[in-house]
Amino acid sequence: MTQKILFQFFVLVALFFGLWFSLSQINYVDRADIEKFTKENEKKLGELILKTIKATQEELDSANIRAIIDSIGVRICKPSGVDYSNIKIHVIKSEEVNAFALPDNNMVIYTGLIDYAKSAEEVAGVMAHEIGHMEKKHVMKKLVKEIGFAMLFTIAGGDAGFEILRETARVLSSTAFDRSQETEADNYAIEMMASTNIDPEHLGNFLFRLAKDHDMPEELVWISTHPESKERAAEIISKKKEYSFKSTPILKASWEEVQKTFEDAD
Repeated sequence: MTQKILFQFFVLVALFFGLWFSLSQINYVDRADIEKFTKENEKKLGELILKTIKATQEELDSANIRAIIDSIGVRICKPSGVDYSNIKIHVIKSEEVNAFALPDNNMVIYTGLIDYAKSAEEVAGVMAHEIGHMEKKHVMKKLVKEIGFAMLFTIAGGDAGFEILRETARVLSSTAFDRSQETEADNYAIEMMASTNIDPEHLGNFLFRLAKDHDMPEELVWISTHPESKERAAEIISKKKEYSFKSTPILKASWEEVQKTFEDAD
């Protein structure tokens, strides 16, 4: 009887430590963890990553380009209660079809995306999606998961070298969010667009075209960072039926004129 009890005890101990070891391998990233990383550290992190990007790529910041981007940004943000003045847009000269969010509400838009888009409304959809990542705190969750708290504090403290900063920028610009975060950002974008009378189907069209063209040149980075684009496009077009809106254009100028403005600034 005693031997049986001891055997059961050792089995329970083994199961306990086995479960503890398994749980210790899971990379938990919750809101409490994110809040440990102060707003000041997040601001420094965003500035350092941007500095790394701008070290090798040119930022375009003419008055005309700023007016176009602000027209789109204000249009999508105001009805949703998002303070556009807190979002910092950086237009970077690059052939890559890409846009991505950085810490401290920074957003990078590559000129390749402007060239690839077929309308201001498609760009609005991409911007709304990236704002969704910002509002849902996906950016910091992704960095905590991929880079780790210790390294993020080191980077924010200014103690990391250029290679570490470049890798951190790469994580945000060319690796995917998880499927649930992409869905959350898509849903946020749909609601944001519908609330300001922009048809969310523009975002669906953009995603579908990217998926269709994914065998084209490697400049199509957004497709690799936003997987399952065809399925997501279908979900966006289906979900938009839940909203009532009257589609109205964002800009008075033709999209070809807008694209020429960006080309002339190169």
